[in-house]
Amino acid sequence: MNDATEQRRIGDPAPGVDRLRSKRLLISAVLVLVIAVPAVFYFSGAYDRWQDGRSLADICKGSVDTSEVKELLGVDRLRGHDVEVEQGINPRAGQLRKCSVGDPDGRAWLSAAMDWSSGAAGSLHDFGGFPPDGGLGMAIPLGHGWEGVMDEGRSGDGLVAAVNMPCANHRNDPERSSLIITLQGQAVRSIEGTVQRARFARTAVKTAQNAARAWGCNARPGGSIDRVPDNTAHTKVPQGEAGGSCAGIAAAVRESATDSKAPIENCYLLSDSNKPHYRVSAFYGPFVRALPAQLGYGDELDSEKSAGRKGSSVWATAECPSGGKALYIATALRDKDDRFTPDGQLEESSLKTFATRSVERHGCASLKMP
Repeated sequence: MNDATEQRRIGDPAPGVDRLRSKRLLISAVLVLVIAVPAVFYFSGAYDRWQDGRSLADICKGSVDTSEVKELLGVDRLRGHDVEVEQGINPRAGQLRKCSVGDPDGRAWLSAAMDWSSGAAGSLHDFGGFPPDGGLGMAIPLGHGWEGVMDEGRSGDGLVAAVNMPCANHRNDPERSSLIITLQGQAVRSIEGTVQRARFARTAVKTAQNAARAWGCNARPGGSIDRVPDNTAHTKVPQGEAGGSCAGIAAAVRESATDSKAPIENCYLLSDSNKPHYRVSAFYGPFVRALPAQLGYGDELDSEKSAGRKGSSVWATAECPSGGKALYIATALRDKDDRFTPDGQLEESSLKTFATRSVERHGCASLKMP
């Protein structure tokens, strides 16, 4: 009996068995890796972050600037998706494109809607709509050279902004003379406050710049935004003390700061019970055509006439440097819980004072009053 035979007799495995065992160990190790690596990738949160990044990669053609959105909304993660625009009696913003980013759990979100100037009615509706039978929307200018305004959202716990970007390369095209971006946001923490409001405004104008590049609109941007005017939508200013959008009007009012670039301006005249009984507004650029498209204004405004009175409204117009018109309108706001007898003389005098100051501020001329 030779040495090899003797070795196998004392229990050593045959060479083939050893190779089989090694192969099994290798297969087991590979299987462990195949199962363990994805599990680690998934449970460590890397998979969620990968999905988040993928969903944000080309949201609204790369328009939404997410650099400050996490801080704005108070969330750790952002997920993005396109949004189908709602259809209804009133037009909605986002006929060109609409998208949303937010916390995957749905606690906080930010939507961005893009429209050409022909779709300004949708932007005006989502911004506040200025219904002829009420509403407390206050158009607060972004300032810093931007044609934009912001306000509280309709629920009172969010913000909304509209930014108009005139396109130099489409100046003679009334349908695409500008690109309008409408932002709406709902945060986990309060979105009010000086810092949050400025952050929201920065997000709005950065998104507007990106959208202009994405859709081929050669627009001149404004400057950097470090702060925006305070929200004064619910602040009463005693008669004779107004210094903003209601300056010169002989009544107690609610007003906002003013800016020569603001495409929308608002002033509310208050009754003795501090309820808004008249709203006086100015509209510039694409928003002039947008107001008559709002539900209810068919009985309040004849857009074919430069000035006049219809229903509970009285309006005026002016010619502006851009070649377009500006619209100024005063509307009596009906309130079922507060008796109110419209005062046509006060309404017209307030409109004239408001429009005259706005015309001068925006460099317009040839104001036509009824």
